[in-house]
Amino acid sequence: MASLSTSLLRRAQVEARARTRLLLGQRPRLGELPGEHALFWDAVRSLPRRQAQVIALYYLEDCPVKEIGETLGCAEGTVRATLHQARGRLHRRLRLPEEERP
Repeated sequence: MASLSTSLLRRAQVEARARTRLLLGQRPRLGELPGEHALFWDAVRSLPRRQAQVIALYYLEDCPVKEIGETLGCAEGTVRATLHQARGRLHRRLRLPEEERP
């Protein structure tokens, strides 16, 4: 029970920080993206919702796996597996050589 309470508290704190950033306009503005970045984020948007969330939190918000798990309410292993699956889908969609995989 204590573990669940701690998890809920952490998730609430992460969500509160995100809401504060949005309300205060501290969210980074992407503006117009160069072609290769636009292609990447278009591919991310085509992923299943949870995979897109994990990719965005990991690469755009620079969140560690543990924090992503707390934010999305799942285990770190689940985040890692989802990140791996999303990277594989992006690799296939963008047809990237092995050394250029995200």
